[in-house]
Amino acid sequence: MHIIIAEMKALPGKVEQVTAVLETMLAPSRAEPGCISYRFFCSHEDSERIMFYEQWQDMAAIEFHFATEHFEALGGQLDGLLDGEPKMDIFEASAVSVP
Repeated sequence: MHIIIAEMKALPGKVEQVTAVLETMLAPSRAEPGCISYRFFCSHEDSERIMFYEQWQDMAAIEFHFATEHFEALGGQLDGLLDGEPKMDIFEASAVSVP
């Protein structure tokens, strides 16, 4: 399994517009092959700070996601709404054995 953690910050007064755009990503992304979980959260301490947490079956599923029309359109939809560029990390999760 692979996990994506992405973080972005909305410009002041733009968080509702950003979250509206991000909400359009939920249903089509969750319907993609290999998507285990796809959700975002706003920070309790800084409501303009938004974090995505995604779980994917493998890198092939992530590569498919990055090539979808809705993902490719996301950047343009967020133009002028974010404070800086989003940051993203991809992690490979491994099984943990409990003694």
